[in-house]
Amino acid sequence: MKKNEIIHKIRLARLAHVQWVQRAKSLVNGFPIKEEDIPLTPDACAFGKWFYSDGQILLAIFNETSVKDLENLHNELHEEYMSIFKIYFDISNLSFFSKLLKQGKKITKEEQNKAQLYLKSLEKVSDVLIKKLNIMETKINMADEEIFEKYS
Repeated sequence: MKKNEIIHKIRLARLAHVQWVQRAKSLVNGFPIKEEDIPLTPDACAFGKWFYSDGQILLAIFNETSVKDLENLHNELHEEYMSIFKIYFDISNLSFFSKLLKQGKKITKEEQNKAQLYLKSLEKVSDVLIKKLNIMETKINMADEEIFEKYS
């Protein structure tokens, strides 16, 4: 994969991540969302699909710890999001994701406040993930093109 392709895919993954966080905000702020708009597991969202496929090239460019940190942050985001999701939707059987969003439930002010706290935590983790991704992109951008020829 060429340097410009790697950078382009990182940018698309970052954009997908930002949109995912926006959907979490929408949920907490009471906007209706579609089932397909809220991937619950780390490997189901667009960022995760990139990370576990094309994003694995990061392992060849950076040390394993840096890439693992990115993965851990991404997993933490989904844990926070699941906490938010459980407040807003009746989850009777997590193995059947297609049935999760049939009907939202009425939430209390206390639950709303709790969701806001989860959202703040999610946003903090997201900020760290984006900063790490930006640093990786900058380092790739500064590297010589020849380094990436062996990955083509």
